[in-house]
Amino acid sequence: MIGAIRSEIRKVFTTRLWWGMGLGMAVLAALISMGFAALLGNAAMTGGDNNGQGNPFANMTVGTAQLIYNAGIIQQMTILFPLALGVLLITSEYRHKTISATFLSTPNRWVVLLSKMVAVAVTGALYAVVHAIASVAGGASIIKFVKNQPTMLGETEVWNSLGIGLIAFAIWMLFGFGVGMLIRNQIAAVLLAVGATFVVQIALNIIFSVKEWYSAMKWIPGNLTANMVITSDPTAGQTVDPATQSQYFAHWWQAGLVLAAYAAVLAVVGAWLTTRRDVA
Repeated sequence: MIGAIRSEIRKVFTTRLWWGMGLGMAVLAALISMGFAALLGNAAMTGGDNNGQGNPFANMTVGTAQLIYNAGIIQQMTILFPLALGVLLITSEYRHKTISATFLSTPNRWVVLLSKMVAVAVTGALYAVVHAIASVAGGASIIKFVKNQPTMLGETEVWNSLGIGLIAFAIWMLFGFGVGMLIRNQIAAVLLAVGATFVVQIALNIIFSVKEWYSAMKWIPGNLTANMVITSDPTAGQTVDPATQSQYFAHWWQAGLVLAAYAAVLAVVGAWLTTRRDVA
């Protein structure tokens, strides 16, 4: 098993795909973080409670720092990179017909698939580290040198939030891996995974908001991820509508368990089908 895991990790890091996508993600993470940081102190963002929705940029708090340093995740933009990479890592084996050699070298398919899942989770955690470095570099530079506000990087909760990002990114990589096992066509799998994450989630948020099904919104994967990384209330001291508060679980680990359960179902079903299917 250990040998299989090492082999799968080598497969990931001997290609240009992982660092190419990682570089693109880092640039986007930094830019989004800088954009969020720029909202601090703007006239439209200071004072008031945003009609009961809460105004996270009214004051610089620990929660606001978490929001800025995880802005790409909150916007559901940077999580598309580990998701897409998870899809590509398994579908590329089918596309290039290397999956047959993999299964022949290790006849027990469950060992192969579990090894791939471990490699995928490790890659996701690495992406989270790159994401955190880029986001903090971008956001903190604006907070300190443009807005003259404290960066809050001395606060333990800020670093805890960035650490939780490792778990979140690993789960999103497994999401993509699960989709890739279910749909072996590379283009179809990527389009479905990215489309469902970006378009469908936005549509569901709008529909649930219009229908005032606020408590249902906390079950959407993107919202669960935001719930994980924002562990301190950015609207501290403000009056927030209870309906808005019902969009989130009380603790980050509750959201994490639900998100992990979603990924586990996809991965297990995909793995089971893979063990049953013939490969060319």
